Amino acid sequence: MSGWWRRRAAERAARADRTGGPAPSGPPGEGTGDVLPGEGTGGAPPAAEGLREPRWRPPGATVTVTEVTEGVPEQEIARVRLQPEEVAAWRADAAIERLGADHPETLTVLREYARVLAHTPGGTDRAVELYEYVAGTQRAVLGGRHEETLCSDAELADLFHHLGRVQQAESLWQANFRARAQTLGRDHPDTLRSADGLAAALESLRRSAEAEPLLRDTLDRRSRLLGADHPEVLSAVNRHAAALINCGRHREAERSLRSLVPRLEQRYGRDHERTVAARSNLGAVLVRLDRHVEAEPELRAVVTSWEALAGPDDENTLSARNNLAAVLHGMERYREAVPLLRDILARRTALHGEGHPVTVNSRENLANVLIDAGLLAEAAGLLMRCAADYGRIHGPGHPRVQVVREQLDWLREHLP
Repeated sequence: MSGWWRRRAAERAARADRTGGPAPSGPPGEGTGDVLPGEGTGGAPPAAEGLREPRWRPPGATVTVTEVTEGVPEQEIARVRLQPEEVAAWRADAAIERLGADHPETLTVLREYARVLAHTPGGTDRAVELYEYVAGTQRAVLGGRHEETLCSDAELADLFHHLGRVQQAESLWQANFRARAQTLGRDHPDTLRSADGLAAALESLRRSAEAEPLLRDTLDRRSRLLGADHPEVLSAVNRHAAALINCGRHREAERSLRSLVPRLEQRYGRDHERTVAARSNLGAVLVRLDRHVEAEPELRAVVTSWEALAGPDDENTLSARNNLAAVLHGMERYREAVPLLRDILARRTALHGEGHPVTVNSRENLANVLIDAGLLAEAAGLLMRCAADYGRIHGPGHPRVQVVREQLDWLREHLP
């Protein structure tokens, strides 16, 4: 069974090389990532495009009500705690009343409100609507290449990516990157950040062959401008190494990471999140090189570090555990890999919902390992859901839909 899947994966990779298009995910042991940068399928360890920064949570405020009476000391009557979105809404209302809804200063305040909503549970739909209003109005009032317009577009693109709307994110990042490069220059920090956002979207869309030269260029520019040991340069090295992994250039990636990890350990310490992110990629590339025995202790240490740093439900932790499951699968230790992947799927379902792209990808991961574990009926049920969800996310003709349907056809022939 595993051999058949590996042959199919090799054929798909060869087709992708000939056509220049993305190679769809394969069965356990062969696939690469999809929606969140670095997430892989089954036994193929994901390459984390870089550190997943924790979602920012804005501060709230406290309103104190006091009584002032002549001849009597001021006395506090009440103290009311306001949530961040309430504070941002008040500021937005005040700006609209004072300046009007289309005034440039008001639009900046509204963008700040959208930023708060984007990090508020249940607020992302309102955030998208507000960002679109702000960016559209700034485009009309200030121009499409004004600094404020481009800032709003960039934040909206980032939110689209976070929500799994990666094709929209990629389109917006493309335009944003071109505009910033032409108006600010290729070396400007904002242009480099737009390049990073575009590369991350391309990686999520499995277009690593396009992302890698872009990341190489930003790495070279940052190295020249900031020096080889600057924190932004070290992070850029890790992102580029991840792209090399996803392009199948594993030896190059290993050399880069072997050099990077000691530099990060010296600068930050062994358990710093930047060091751990690079060690995670090193473990991933070791598995791609079929050096599972070397990879397993590396990845177990990475899981332990992320759990201590960020907790069991953080995306960095879940990606690290997915990597470990990939190693266990590659070593045919299915009894250990399957429960680990079940737990990852349960946590992502709770965090993102049943239909979020990263949840769907985790469901496919579990199904792929269940195939090799001999639990074909359960795998078929999971893959049926994946086929429907991938059709909704990517469209019915997308290669991922085709791959899952091929798996289902094979399973139907072999189910008792």
